[in-house]
Amino acid sequence: MIIPPRPTLTPGSPRSRPGHLTWSAADGRLQALVVWTERQPGHGEDAEPLAAYHRPTANGVLAVFDGSGGSGAAPAWRGPDGTTYTSAWAGARVARLATECWFQHSVASGEEDSLPHLKHVLRTVLHAAPTGARSKITGSMRRVLPTTLAAVRYRAHEEGVHWQAIWAGDSRSYALLPVSGLHALTRDDTRETDALAQLRQDPPMTNVICADRDFTLSAHGGEFREPCVLLAATDGFFGYVHTPAQFECVLLDTLGRARDMGDWAGLLRRAIQPATGDDASLSLAALGFEGFGQLRDAFTERRADVVRSGYLDVPPGGGPQALRGWQDRTWETYRPAYEKFMPEVRE
Repeated sequence: MIIPPRPTLTPGSPRSRPGHLTWSAADGRLQALVVWTERQPGHGEDAEPLAAYHRPTANGVLAVFDGSGGSGAAPAWRGPDGTTYTSAWAGARVARLATECWFQHSVASGEEDSLPHLKHVLRTVLHAAPTGARSKITGSMRRVLPTTLAAVRYRAHEEGVHWQAIWAGDSRSYALLPVSGLHALTRDDTRETDALAQLRQDPPMTNVICADRDFTLSAHGGEFREPCVLLAATDGFFGYVHTPAQFECVLLDTLGRARDMGDWAGLLRRAIQPATGDDASLSLAALGFEGFGQLRDAFTERRADVVRSGYLDVPPGGGPQALRGWQDRTWETYRPAYEKFMPEVRE
């Protein structure tokens, strides 16, 4: 079982944290990385990403967790040094622990389609978590330990990769394919279903994981032929670009300049950290490539196509109307492939 390490405390003050983590690993035709950054070191509400792989069964999971800071702003836990952490901070980390436990149990027991079991484990662990810090924050919007979850459970086999995307909230899972590029595998739990409109509006979520109310886990699955790249990301990665296509641009540009998976992770962190207005986390696995060189080369033509299509050509002038027109035009051409593997809109 391959599981990335947690970030460690930096030397000096026991309350200081590095504010970011990158990690990578390779095992045969599997290559993986994670990227995690905090806007406020030590208090980021994204939990550390999960990337686990079970060698005997060729099963893996990628997952990210974004504590919902608005509804989870109440204090929930006080550390040994007296630092108080929010309900959103704690919720994301409790959900990560539950998801890791669920994956380890499911591969040990041979369960593949175990969505009800994941919800049971999440509820059990959330209900067992201490939330003793007092708060004056009340109201219908308040949640106890609220967090998003976006995960991809996958299994490599002789003919390709079987995948199941699982989510609650507005974190997302994707596939990145050498010919057709980036495809969303999940659909945000918001009333607005258009990805460009979501960038413009940042609509409220209609469903999050939490300890005090019922929540829904959605799932959607399929098969890809190898080679392919699967990933999960919080909105700190995809929510601060001009169009959905520009998240793919970030992925491909950094991949094209990287020497290996560790370097790709570092380039991703350095590309996103100055641009995002939020904590950001990403977990990624490349499947079926014979080494990093083949992975990078497989996306050379796709990267050139993205550049030729003008997805990076933000209008230098003209004001908001010019920007909006460019967004609409480029989204119209990019949208069909981006939405190809998304689940249907729920009524």
